[in-house]
Amino acid sequence: MSKLPWHEAPRRWGHGLHSLCSYMAMFPPSIPHFFVRWLTEPGDVVYDPFSGRGTTALEACLLGRRGLGSDANPMAWTLTAAKSNPPSIERLMRRIDDLKKGMRSRSIAHVPDKIQMLFHPSTLSQLVSLQDRMSLLRGDDRFIYAVLLGILHANARTDGTPRGLTVSMPNTFAMAPNYVKKYIGRHRLKAPEVDVLSAVIGRIERLEIPSSGFTRGSAWMQDVTKPIEWPREARKASLIFASPPYLQVMKYGKLNWIRLWLLGHEPTDVDSKLFTSASLTKYQDFMTSALKRMRARLQADGYICLVIGDVRQGTKTINLAQEVADNCAGRAGLRVFEVLDDHLPTKHKVSRIWGEMRGRATKTDRILVLGGAKAGPLPALPKIDWLSSNCYGE
Repeated sequence: MSKLPWHEAPRRWGHGLHSLCSYMAMFPPSIPHFFVRWLTEPGDVVYDPFSGRGTTALEACLLGRRGLGSDANPMAWTLTAAKSNPPSIERLMRRIDDLKKGMRSRSIAHVPDKIQMLFHPSTLSQLVSLQDRMSLLRGDDRFIYAVLLGILHANARTDGTPRGLTVSMPNTFAMAPNYVKKYIGRHRLKAPEVDVLSAVIGRIERLEIPSSGFTRGSAWMQDVTKPIEWPREARKASLIFASPPYLQVMKYGKLNWIRLWLLGHEPTDVDSKLFTSASLTKYQDFMTSALKRMRARLQADGYICLVIGDVRQGTKTINLAQEVADNCAGRAGLRVFEVLDDHLPTKHKVSRIWGEMRGRATKTDRILVLGGAKAGPLPALPKIDWLSSNCYGE
């Protein structure tokens, strides 16, 4: 593949629901869109075992496939579940009306100081009230939680006023609490007093929640090195498309401590469940185990496509995708078809601001294409008009 087709898509191409919440190390929706159209047919199952913010699952559902996603991170599960099976606007508004009627002032004395410093007391009291009455097991509540994750904190508007529910933050992810405390003091920031549910409604009205031409999917919490759970009625996947973790590049819990507080989780607990290691040998063992679990849920003629970036260790650059191709795929019973190079402008990679991990990520991502025992040859490439208003109609 001499020229990568998804490079022809406008930079902010994609369905509006992708913007529900920012997420670290996310790939653009044009990439899974292309692979779903290339390697599957309408009605097929597409699965992402490292689902992140749910980009793959949403693209699959929009294209008439059944999009499934799992992740060991509760924030990722919340976002993927919300996108792959969104409630109707009518259902959401009914639920918000119920929540409004039951809104009561709640004490915030039990809330950690590092959270209290971010919010106006009235805004924080509303959030505590919603935490008391909402359940992530309900689809409508889960979607509202996902909306809250997206508007919880953000950087400032051009006039300096906060765009989220907290004081204006230096970045869209959460810097360390002490850093944020000093930032608030240095800039003399004041937390906005916000009507939380009105803010939720405003955000929902700007989202493009699909009402037709959408195949509903599902999501669940999953450690991919354990036997993969599966919806009882779902066929095996025709395509598994995912971006697995790299070599000790980031800690998702640490960088999302505010959002995880909203969901009732401790960042250190979340990070303890996510794979991270500086050892290439341990990484290979992890990926071999994960690929074996994926193959068990893959059709024999299906494909696995993994977005894996190069990383630096000292002066050495490691091509992780090739490492997985050479040392993991065969051990997992999979065939190697291609390793596609995808060079990204460094300024477009969120990893450039990963603090102590600065410099480990490179401008090169690679897409490793693997297949089951009966997969191949690869089909002809689809022709996609990225500017068409009917791009999802194929």
